[in-house]
Amino acid sequence: MDASRSDESAQPVEVYEHVPWAELAALPKEQRPWVVYLAAGAIAAASLGALAARSIGRTPEPLPDVAPIAVSVPVATTLPPAGPEAELLTEADLLAVTPGGDDVNAAARAEWFVTDYFSTAGDPGTHQQVLDALPEGSRVPTATGTGFTSYVEWVATSRIEPIGRDRFECTVLFRMLVSNNEENYVRLPVQAVDVVVEVDGAGGTRVLDLPMPVGVPAGPPSPTWADPVEDVPDVIRKAALDLAQAWGAEPSVIEGSEREGGWRVVVSVADAAGGRWPLALWLTDQGERTGTADS
Repeated sequence: MDASRSDESAQPVEVYEHVPWAELAALPKEQRPWVVYLAAGAIAAASLGALAARSIGRTPEPLPDVAPIAVSVPVATTLPPAGPEAELLTEADLLAVTPGGDDVNAAARAEWFVTDYFSTAGDPGTHQQVLDALPEGSRVPTATGTGFTSYVEWVATSRIEPIGRDRFECTVLFRMLVSNNEENYVRLPVQAVDVVVEVDGAGGTRVLDLPMPVGVPAGPPSPTWADPVEDVPDVIRKAALDLAQAWGAEPSVIEGSEREGGWRVVVSVADAAGGRWPLALWLTDQGERTGTADS
């Protein structure tokens, strides 16, 4: 076995070992064990010798000269307070200082615009707040209707969809009160419009066009209520009355119906003006409130 190198620049010599497996196999059984052990030891020694031969005499290549890199690390000049007076920020603290996203700003502007647009005595083209919300130079056609007055009772955004860079399309639900004589107002059915809003990096908003009419989104199918029973268990009745007292006065049970895993109870509760309202409670068999019909 020759593990030397003829030249330092030459490639390492590959070393091969030959083991006479055929001769070992021909030995008598009583002689095989110690010969096998010797052969295994010879292989291990040869492998270690080859590894040492490849390593001895090799001169490590010098690393290239590299200029030192100057690293500037900012050093805090004011250390945070330590001790009992130091408090870690909680998640609530972080959320409290985090501004709303662009979609939230867009929804707020859309609701603001819908309120101004449909609360303009029937003519949004004469309302300065409407004109200020639209692009400069926008023209709002004159609305028709003599002596017509309208007010928006409430607004709510049901959908926000990004439609481009810094632009959002918001579906706004709202209900109007209208009158032809400024005395008697009629509450119209809930209506819906889409409003496109653009948001800049500083949180400013701009409405890009007039409201676009859309249908009110339909709700999902829901299970029907079970038929009421004549006798509501005392534990269910008492739990319903106790929970109803948090809303108003003089609660009473109107009816109850069994459902899977619990009860649906309808109670009558009086408000501060003396009006009584039917309200529903979903309870478990132990009288605990579940909060939803499917719980």
